[in-house]
Parts: sequence; structure tokens; C-alpha cells
Amino acid sequence: MIRRSLVASGVLALLTGCTGGSGSGTTDTGEAKPSSAPTSAGGYGDILVDGKPVTGSKATANTKFPYQRTYTDGELYAPVTGYRALMYGTTGLESVYDDALAKRSEDVVTTVDPAVQKAAFAALGDSRGAAIALDAKTGELLAVVSTPSYDPTKFSGNTPRDAATWKELNSDSRQPLFNRALREATAPGETFDVVIAAAALEHGLYAGVDERTAGGSGACERASIRTALKNSCDAVFTKMAADLGESQLRETAEKFGFNQSDPKIPVRTNAGTFEGDGITATPLQMVRVTAALADGGRLAAPHLVEGSSTGGAQRIVSAKTAESLRSALQDKTEWTPTDAGEGSPSSWSLAYARKGNGDLVALAVRVTGQNTGAAALVAEKMTRAVS
Repeated sequence: MIRRSLVASGVLALLTGCTGGSGSGTTDTGEAKPSSAPTSAGGYGDILVDGKPVTGSKATANTKFPYQRTYTDGELYAPVTGYRALMYGTTGLESVYDDALAKRSEDVVTTVDPAVQKAAFAALGDSRGAAIALDAKTGELLAVVSTPSYDPTKFSGNTPRDAATWKELNSDSRQPLFNRALREATAPGETFDVVIAAAALEHGLYAGVDERTAGGSGACERASIRTALKNSCDAVFTKMAADLGESQLRETAEKFGFNQSDPKIPVRTNAGTFEGDGITATPLQMVRVTAALADGGRLAAPHLVEGSSTGGAQRIVSAKTAESLRSALQDKTEWTPTDAGEGSPSSWSLAYARKGNGDLVALAVRVTGQNTGAAALVAEKMTRAVS
């Protein structure tokens, strides 16, 4: 929603090679676009979270750009707002809604829930990670968090200090300018088992999540899908994927959004990939999988701005498959870390939280590091913040 500103201011190869890099670039929309000067005497329009502006404008001595962008809780909301800098252009919502914000001084109303955003940001701390909360019924993104983050205010001007901050951020090996929640595609690890299980049920390989499977050994021998998900029975899902074949597995993965071309929310994001050289997924991709199961097999288009949804919900899997897999997924509390593609493990967590009105919120968290329970801990803190 934009409103006038009220204040003037091969299957086996795929599975075993399920790794991928973080992609290229450091911003969440690719190349930064030039920043427009506000045409209103009151400065730029604002980006709103829960009805309150998290951006502002202050006067400058620059006649071409008479106002400079400021940010409230810049690090917290940078993955949502992007940045507007006199010397470095715009990214994120600042870029997508440049005309509205700069030329018409209109406000952009986001779908973000500040309580969930803050809970995820605090729980991630200094970790290299990302977290997303998605209202399964409406498609509203309630939280988009990427860490480490940055404060856009610190380089929004045109002083030597702004330039020094910009240089420091771009030389930081942790890539704070890179929106991991929306664009970092890495190995999904055992979260992809959920997609394999969905394909097995949809294509009739198994009748239900409690039917004994044909794979596994030891404690996992012929484990049901429910048990295999809960106990991380990798061999069960490897055998299941082989029995399905690449074509059927790809078909289901693409229904969930893998290999989608240039998805937007409305900022540009990266889709998960299901290709011959491996499988990758962003946190946004995996929260979409989780949300589809929460809403009876239908997926509402994820969106970050009120009124910006690109269409109604689409049927991904049957209601029976969705309900049974969601039930099985709720039994899982531990996720085996996977190689992040850089020699260090990455922990994942997929979870659900229930809003006060009973609607489900899908959560996806990924944290790079040795702490195997890091992602699950973040998801737990987010669950408590959902209301």
C-alpha cells in the first residue's frame, strides 16, 4: 500500500551434491539504482512498519539533493527498506518505490510485524544468518531479517565519513550489505526432505506419512515418513528420491517455487534451484514450502508491502498431503546441519507459530556456524513473538 505522506519528512547426484554458493553481488536488488531527489518541500515519503515510519528526511546544503534519508533502527530494518544514499543510489523498497517516495512524497506501508522482526534480529545476534516469517493464509511477510546487517543512515550522505563507511561495508568479508533472507541460496540440507516427501505422497509412492517406507537401515530401516523426518533418516529420503526419479521430483519442487524466474515480493529475490549440478534454497524459498503446508496445500504470493500481492493462492499439493506433512513436520525439533558451501556447517529450522486469530505463520531460519541448534533457537524466539 502506498499512501500520501501525512507528515512533511541426476537425483542421487543432486542430493549428494546439494550445495551451492551465496550468489554474487552485495545488495538485495542487484545493481543499485540512482537516487531521485524529492520534489516535495517536505522531503521523501516514508517506509512504515506497523503504521510508524522507520525512515525520515533531513535537510542538506546540497541544492541538487536538498534532503538526506535517515533511518530509525537502521540495522533492524535494512533487509526490509534497503538503502537510499546520495552517492550510492537506492536498493530494496527504496528502489522499487523510488517514484512514490521521492517524487510524490508518498508513504509505503509494509506488512512487517515489529515484534517478530525484533525477536529474530535479537536472537540471530552477530551470527551470519537469516530468518523469515510468512503469514501462510495472506502471504504477508511478517519478518525479513539478515545478519550481520548495516545502518543505512551511516552512508546516506555525501561526506568523507559516508564514503569511509561504504568502503568498510563493501570490504567486510561477512557481506553485511547482502540480503541473506531473500537472496542467499545455499544447500537446503534436510529441509529438502520435506519436498521429497511431498513428491512421494503426490505421485502415489506412499499413501500416507505413517506408511512404512522401503529405505533406511538400523533404527531408520523402513521408517515411516513421519519417523524419518523426525529422526533425520537421510537414507530413507535418498532412496525415496531415487524411486521417484528426477522428473517427478523436479515437478514437485517447481510447484513449490524452485527454478522460478526472477521472483519479486516486490523487491527482486532469488528462487531455489533444482539443477543438474545441485539443489540450493534461500530462506524465502523454504518458508514458502512451509507456508504451503500450513494453508492446506495452497500458497499465497509472498509480499512485503500491503496491497502488492501479485495474485491469489495457488494449489501446490493436495490438502491431504499438506495436512499430513505439516503434522509430521511439527514433530521435528532438531535439524542436522549441512555444509554451507564454504567449509562451514549451516543449521536450518522450519517451524510454525499460531497467531491470536488462529492463523498459522510459517518460519524459516538458517544460521551459519558450529552451533547445531542455533536456527531452532531463533525460530523458538520468533514463535513467542507472533501474536
